[in-house]
Amino acid sequence: GNFLLANFETHLKEACLHFSRRVGYRCPSCAVVFGGVSSIKSHIQTSHCEVFHKCPICPMAFKSAPSAHAHVYTQHPGFSNQQSKMIYKCAMCDTVFTHKPLLSSHFDQHL
Repeated sequence: GNFLLANFETHLKEACLHFSRRVGYRCPSCAVVFGGVSSIKSHIQTSHCEVFHKCPICPMAFKSAPSAHAHVYTQHPGFSNQQSKMIYKCAMCDTVFTHKPLLSSHFDQHL
């Protein structure tokens, strides 16, 4: 494609890591560079992915277990003994997973 030389030089120095002489993976959320796939996957999962507590009855989800429990207690009184389910949201595409290993393997399509 056509683009300005200054933009190309900036790209080489800051985005694609051609001059670093080693492979690096830049986090799309905070721009920190990691040396391996496993380290960036771990970083994204712990730093940028959100965990929610989903109501077992309806589609509502909450940031904390007590909030989910209060919701079930007030909105679904006949089901107040059921526990919320943890769900994991991908920081890169907002897809939600019910198991943490599924989220981890999902990162491969982004990296």
